[in-house]
Order: sequence, then structure tokens, then C-alpha cells
Amino acid sequence: MRAMTEAQLEALRKLLGPEKVSQNESELKVHARDEGGQIESPPDCVVYAESRDDVVKVLQFCNDEGIPVVPWGAGTSLEANPVALYGGVCLDLSRMNAIKALRPEDFQVTVEPGVVHYELNKKLSKHGLFFPPDPGAPATIGGIVANNAAGIQAVKYGSVKHYVLQLEVVLANGEVLRCGSRAMRSSSGYDLVHLFVGSEGTLGVFTEITLKLVGLPPEVSAAVASFPALEGATRAVVELVQAGLSPAALELMDPITVRDINAFKGLTLPEAPTLFLEFRGNGPEVAEDVRLARSICEGNGCTRFESVVGREARDRLWEARHHAYYASAAANPGKRAIITDVAVPISKFPEMVEFARGKLEEFGLGGPILGHAGDGNFHVGIFYGDEQERAKAQAVNEAIVLKALELGGTATGEHGVGVGKIKFMPREHGASYGWMRRIKELFDPNGILNPGKVFPLEADRAP
Repeated sequence: MRAMTEAQLEALRKLLGPEKVSQNESELKVHARDEGGQIESPPDCVVYAESRDDVVKVLQFCNDEGIPVVPWGAGTSLEANPVALYGGVCLDLSRMNAIKALRPEDFQVTVEPGVVHYELNKKLSKHGLFFPPDPGAPATIGGIVANNAAGIQAVKYGSVKHYVLQLEVVLANGEVLRCGSRAMRSSSGYDLVHLFVGSEGTLGVFTEITLKLVGLPPEVSAAVASFPALEGATRAVVELVQAGLSPAALELMDPITVRDINAFKGLTLPEAPTLFLEFRGNGPEVAEDVRLARSICEGNGCTRFESVVGREARDRLWEARHHAYYASAAANPGKRAIITDVAVPISKFPEMVEFARGKLEEFGLGGPILGHAGDGNFHVGIFYGDEQERAKAQAVNEAIVLKALELGGTATGEHGVGVGKIKFMPREHGASYGWMRRIKELFDPNGILNPGKVFPLEADRAP
């Protein structure tokens, strides 16, 4: 695939203004990799879009010229989702960060794609509202929607697809498409909104997103439960869900994760298999949920159950959980990691976690196991140093994904397909994968939108 010519770059500068088109070496480097860092590939240039019109101009130009376009939010993804594998334009949307309309009376907000989720929630809290999906990293709303992210509160609130009401999308040819409505429910026509949610920038570029919001609960209580064995912790997860409890969060951390967090955050949590739980609601309701959760955990061998009440104590607890990846990276200096995620039916969760730990031990690799246990989704950080260890890490990753599919699960619960999970798509989706490819070709016949993601390059027919 050819690099952009100087004539094409100059045409872009004239079209948008030179201040919006950068070939600065440091900016190209920043946009050459995401948080996963497995693949580094710089774009030919970075374009900083500031409006829908900028996005339209870029896509019209690049579609005519056969230039790849890769949307970029904050680069916090883990599967090389926003990496420009074949050069072209990295379309950075971080300057499109306006809250266009807040409608507290309707529990709705309309934002541009560059709004960072935790900054949005700070503003919403003044109105007693919040946007539940929380991937932990400082991700943008556009990136969260593009990957159908979920996060620590998914067990109660679900993934982002449950909160997207309306989208404004610029298609590959520059056409502006609006889909969905502000109604909370609709049976009108095909559901194009949820076609775009999770499409990873392969079908269009979001320029405006309308989200459904949730009211802040009056009381929050969090708890930490420690177990002597991983098996007891995973069994407790299954029983907590089967008992009909609806924790706002139910997170699993293995001893390695807890050890790394203790060192990174200066904490003294028992270095044992651990569950983080959170309950929200009215006082008596929360207290009863905590009591029942304690009973279930202790019935599965829990040796320490400590509850904390109030948002400040809760925030300290979850800050530690949010820094788990950085804690493990700090514990493995000079190494990289494959951060894989799978999801399985909740009854299969204990078997899946034990399998993952066994594979790490079989190949002699270290790494944390943690995740959103309440909905059967968890993550494994497979750290490696040299190329020999990298090959082992890839083998562990493949074994974990194939086991999840065998158990009726999915290759990715929330990280998206990106590059790393493409080879598993035919096995997971069968004939429907071919229909997905047809949809891609319909929306992007020239294959310019994020080529090499979700489908291999030859399916994108990128120039």
C-alpha cells in the first residue's frame, strides 16, 4: 500500500487549514500505537477534526483518493483498534469534545465523540445523573461506542449498546447519516444504531452521539472479599448471580493482581483471590444485599469480608481496581503484554478462569487474571520479554479464546476485534461473518475505513 504523496498532503492542508494536519514526528509516534502496544504503525499524517464538516471533507477527499482513514479517540484500546496499519490519515477526534445538549428531564445527553467519559460524569453528577459504562481508562465516548465497551458496572447496567439512542455518522463517501431517535423505545425499521455500535470505525465516523442516562443512587456500599483459593472465589461469583443479587459491580482479582496493586498503590490487601463488590440503592436494600453477599462468600470459603459505605471509600477502592493494568505493567518492567478478554456463560466462569491460570502455568508465563466476573467477562494479562516468550504468550492467548468459544462464549467481551481477534471470527460467527463482510462492503466499497480491522485486509479491498 502506497504512502500519501506530498501533493495529497498539501491538498489536505488547503482543504482543512495547515494547523489541523500534522506530520510532526512526536505526534505520529503517539498515534502509532494504542494502550495494548502490540503493534506500532504510524499514519502518514494526523488530522485534528474540529467539526462535522471537517470529518466530511476528510472522508470525501480520502475516498476519492483511496487513502485509509482511521478514527482515533484517546488510544486506550487494547487490540490495535485505532492503529493505522496501512498509513493514511489518523483522524483524531479529541477536539470534538462538546456536550451539545443536556436534557435532565429526559435522562439524555448529546455529545461529540471526543468527550472523555469521566469528565462527562463529573458534569452529569451535578444533575443527579450518570453514564454507567466505565472501562476504567480515560476513554472517549466515541471510542467507547465504537468498541461497545462495558466496564466494571456491566453486571448491573450492561454495555454501552444499551445507552445509545441516536447517532450522527459520516460514511466513507462523506454522506451524513442520522439514525435512531430520542424515544426510549422504538420498533420502527431496522436497528441501524446498533449496527454502528461496536463497529470499530469500519462503517463510519461518529460525529454526534445521544445517550440515555441513569439517576445516581442515594446510597453506595462496596465490599472486599478474600478467598484461600481461586475456585472458591469463582464459585461465589456464580452463586451471587444465581441468587438474583444485582451488584453494580462484581470484579475478580487473582493473587498476582492484588500483589501488583498493593505495590503500585501502597495498599495492604490480602494477596489472595479477591472479589470487589458494589451495591447501589436505598439504605435497607443495600444493607440486605451486602448481608446476603457476605453469606454467599463465606459459604464458599471467604476468610475476610470487609464492607465500606459511602462514595469516598468506594472511590478509593475502585481507583485501585482501575489501576490494575498499570500496576501489573510496573511489576513487569521492560516487558509487553497481550491483554486478552473473553466472556462465557456465567455457569462456565469457574472452569474458564481455572483453564486460563493453568495455561499461564503450563507455558511458564506470569500475568494477572481479573475482570468483570458478574457477567462472565474477564481479562488475562500475558506478559512476555523476548520473542520466544512472545510466541508462548500468543499460544496462551489462542488457547484461552478457543476454550471460551468451546464453552459457548465469545472471543472478546468488550475489547473489540481489532487485529488480535480477527482469526477467531469465522469460528465464532460462521456464515454470519460473511454477511458482516457484505455490510462492510456496502457502507465502505473502497475499503478506506480502518482497513485490516474486524476483517483481514483482502476483505476490505483497501487500495
